[in-house]
Order: sequence, then C-alpha cells, then structure tokens
Amino acid sequence: MAHARPFALRARRRAAAVVAVIGLLAAAGCGSDSGEPPSAVGTPRAGGSLDILATSDARSLDPFLPSYAAQADGNRMAALYDSLLWTNPVTGSVQPQLAESLTPVEGGGNKIWSLRMRPNLKFTDGIVFDAAAVKINWDTHAVPTTNSRQRDATVGMKSQIGADALELRIILDKPNGNFDRLVARSLSFIASPKAIAEGVDKLAEHPVGAGPFMLAPGGWVKGDHLTLVKNPTYWQGPAKPYLDSITFRYESSGTAAVDRVKKGKADVANVSDAFTLKAARAAGVGVESLALSGGQLLSFDTSGGPTANPDVRRAIVLALSSEEINRRVFGGAGTPARGIFNQATALANPQLSAPENKPQQAAELFAKVTDKGAKPMRIKFIAPKSAAIDELGRYMKETLEKFPGVTLDVETADLSEFVKRSNLADAFDVKVSQLLADDPEPVVYQYLHRGSPSNCCFYGDDAVDRALDDARNTTDPSRRRAAYTQLQLQLDRDMPLWVYQEAVVAGVFHSGVTGVQLCNDGIFLFDRLGKKG
Repeated sequence: MAHARPFALRARRRAAAVVAVIGLLAAAGCGSDSGEPPSAVGTPRAGGSLDILATSDARSLDPFLPSYAAQADGNRMAALYDSLLWTNPVTGSVQPQLAESLTPVEGGGNKIWSLRMRPNLKFTDGIVFDAAAVKINWDTHAVPTTNSRQRDATVGMKSQIGADALELRIILDKPNGNFDRLVARSLSFIASPKAIAEGVDKLAEHPVGAGPFMLAPGGWVKGDHLTLVKNPTYWQGPAKPYLDSITFRYESSGTAAVDRVKKGKADVANVSDAFTLKAARAAGVGVESLALSGGQLLSFDTSGGPTANPDVRRAIVLALSSEEINRRVFGGAGTPARGIFNQATALANPQLSAPENKPQQAAELFAKVTDKGAKPMRIKFIAPKSAAIDELGRYMKETLEKFPGVTLDVETADLSEFVKRSNLADAFDVKVSQLLADDPEPVVYQYLHRGSPSNCCFYGDDAVDRALDDARNTTDPSRRRAAYTQLQLQLDRDMPLWVYQEAVVAGVFHSGVTGVQLCNDGIFLFDRLGKKG
C-alpha cells in the first residue's frame, strides 16, 4: 500500500489555482514570535492552541455531508476523525494512519482488497473502532437518502468482515489497482457506529470520531467559531496531539490572513491562490508548498446548448490565452497551464500542450458554427462572484465578441448558488471550475468518467473512459503515464474543459509554528502540528 508512485512533487515555482471557487484556511492563535526563521520540520512542544481561519462556517460535522477538500471541510474532518489512510503529495505514496494496511488480495485481479485496522482503537464514546465500524460508515455513504458527498466512491463496491474483527474485505465490480487512493481521498473519515445509529442529523452537530481532537462542550457557535480540544484517549498516546486545542474562525480575505500570520496574530494558513501565495512569500513567513495537477479551468456543458458542439468548445479555447489570463486576472503571479497535468509531475507528458491562443483558427470555427454570423450564438458563462472572476469575465466577453455572431452572457452568483447551478444541465454553457489532484486517482477519474456523479461537464467519451480505466488498473508509472497521455490527447481534441492556471496549495505559517506537513490536496496532519519549544 505504501509503495511509492510519484505523481506530485514539492513546488519549486510560483503557481496559481482558483481565486473564487476555493476556500482559504488559516490557523491563528496568540502565537509568540520565536525570533527564529520559519521551519516546517521539527518536534513541537506540548501544549498551546491555534485558531484556524476558514472562509465559511462548517456545513456539518458528520463525515457525510461535508466536502473533504482541504479548502472546504477537509481540515475539520481530519482534526475530528483522523484518517484511515492519507496520500503524500510529495512522494506519491499512500500512508496508513488508523488503518494498518490496505492491499489487493493476491489472485483477485485488483477487484478484491483487504483493509486491516490497528488493534485497540476506540472512538471518543468508547465504542470499538474495528472493521465493522468502517463497513457501517461506507454503507451509510452509499444510502441515497444520506445525501453523502462521497457516495460516488461507493458505487460498485461491497464489503464484508474478513478473517477477524479487524479485517474488512472489499469486493469491487471493476478492477482498481489504485483503490487505496480512493479510500484516502474519499472514504477515510470514520464516525462512531453508535452515533450513526442515533442519527446523522444529530451527528452533524455532535461529532464522535477517533481523531486527535474532539468538540468542546458548547464549542460550536455557528457563524463565529468552532473549538476542538485534545482527545484524551487518542490512539497515539497522551503525547499526541501536541496542541491542547484548536479553534476554527472565519476570515474571507486571503491577504488579511497572511497579514495576521506575519504580525504573529495568526499561526498557520492553508492558501491556494497566486495572490495570497505571493503575499506570503513577500512577507517572509514560512511556506510549505505542493505542486498539484488540475488548477483553475473552464468546463463546458456537453449535454446541450451551443457547447454540446465540440467545434464551439474548441473555438472558445482557441480564442483565449492563458498568458493573457495570467496577466489580467492573476497579475502575472500565476503559472499558465499546459493541460490537466502539472508539468512538474512524473505522469505529465511534456510534449503535449492544450491548443489555445490561435485566433485565426478560432475565427474559422466560429464562422463555421455561426454561418459567418448569419446564425448568431449566445453563450452563457457562469461563475462565483469575485473581483478576479469579474476580470476573467470581462476578458472573455471582449475576446469572444470580436467574432461575428458570438455573444457571451456573463452571470455571477454567490458561491452556494453557483455550486447549485453548476451541477444542473442547461444552467450554463461555460463555467469556472477547479480541480486539485495530488494524483489522478480518484479525482480526475471521477471528474471525467462517463456516468460519474462528480462528472464536471455531463461528459462521456469512449476513449477518455478507456484511458481512465487503463490507468486506474495499474500502479506501474510508465503504464499510467502512457494511459494519461492518451487521456490528454483526447481532451485536447474534444475540449470538454480547458485548464488555464496550474494549481498550488501551500501551508503558510508563523515562525513560532513547526511540524507543518500537508497530505492529500493540502490537509494538515494535525498529529504533527504544534508550536516550537
């Protein structure tokens, strides 16, 4: 399970991701200046607290309704529940945490896997944390009425108790050589079976996990803060976690969060946009950054309307320039993307680059689809409200409406309304999207595979599905790279989406903080985070 499969490397250059669709997470808390330069590596002293700034309140504290993204609820989930497994974005490996191992069963053709739990684990309510607890959680995700955001991960999966109470046997309907990555990203947070039996609605406000922290009595004051205190029965022993408590508070401005870190009024921030990362580096605070694939992108409704026509999608992309978007929207701070894979990763093919910024080819295609302007075409572009996105909309409108017969209607909405509309066919033709992937599994697979509930664009293509399936069923880097090369080639031909800015996630921290390590798409490992001695 922990075999290395290099995908994401530590970022060595500035990169950018979504400005408007992401969340910003920052940890703060009366941190004293140690007088030393920031260092992510070190053993924290025992005690202390951190405040964690987020752009919004938690929707729920159960493991079913929240988003597991680091920029959403991933950090709250990790603090409350710990993880069965986590992915190391630097090495590409999958690491055990609460689980002892997750491996394919020999002779099972990557369709049968064995999950083995550590012995003597318990939830904070005293209930035993064994294989049955995992099964109950995964079965709850699969129930449609749970409305779990992770239900997609349970499709085609069955489980049963194995040789003893600590083993869970998983039977998949299709081979998946990277099932451990799926668990690490989508099924890793486990709640007490007793709490689930009492009702997910109750669990939403009274979480019961086995993580390093637990909800303090009266600790959730909605709209203001969420305080978690050290779990006295944490499985790693009384020395862990190092901190006595953490408190999530809400701050929508990334630059304001960095300013607080700089001034010692905040301790840690998880940032994921070019402007904030640039500000953090200029401020001289600590930065622990990751290069992830995906990034900020345009995705198209391929199910109907004008963008159901691949010629229209291709014409739009050929008309636009990632360099110009970087200049106008990101102030030159970001890194224009060449495709869905970050070029610093082992699975990228450096010879490939998505077609863009070819206005003559765009003119020819627009002339074809509009009959030289005789059949006007209106394209609906939707995006969440933000100054940066407003500038992107202006650039796109100015550029596309230079072509006869083309009109771009730009609509912005608050984030909740945007998310609702962007999941409905015919509610848009083009939308701003974000993808943050430490590995293509499972994120890219779920984003593009035909019929996936997480499919970005109501998209289906046989060549894309074949490439995704081929890559899913192997751990060999050369075979994965070959499959993903075929994927990129087909995406460049069909253009269901266009990535225009590379992604980045960084842990930004004050000099008084140490033990900063990011997993998955940027979630902090809370059993390692703390204050310098």
